[in-house]
Amino acid sequence: MRFLIPSFLFFTLCGSFAHASCVLPLPPQQFPDGAIADAEGMEFAKRRVERYFDNSLRYIKCLDTIDKTAIGTGRDSEEHKRKRINSYNVGLENIAMVLAEYEESVRQFNSR
Repeated sequence: MRFLIPSFLFFTLCGSFAHASCVLPLPPQQFPDGAIADAEGMEFAKRRVERYFDNSLRYIKCLDTIDKTAIGTGRDSEEHKRKRINSYNVGLENIAMVLAEYEESVRQFNSR
């Protein structure tokens, strides 16, 4: 029991430091050509897009948390604020790009 309490405190404190920086997820590189892809390939692409979308939402929430923390502590600077806004915009642009590319592939697949 004496070991459990210090371990819990250590991992709790380290866990908060681990989330101090947000990591932009990498977008999927290629989607199947909807004009020639089979259903299995399209299903695989769908799962990749869903996973990417979930990771991107976590990234956006992480940036929101950092923003709220920075504002709440009063230690925010214009430079840090600009960097967070740019990171947020890059995340949203990547999401829009991936969804547009995937939707085009699905549109081609469904029109066959």
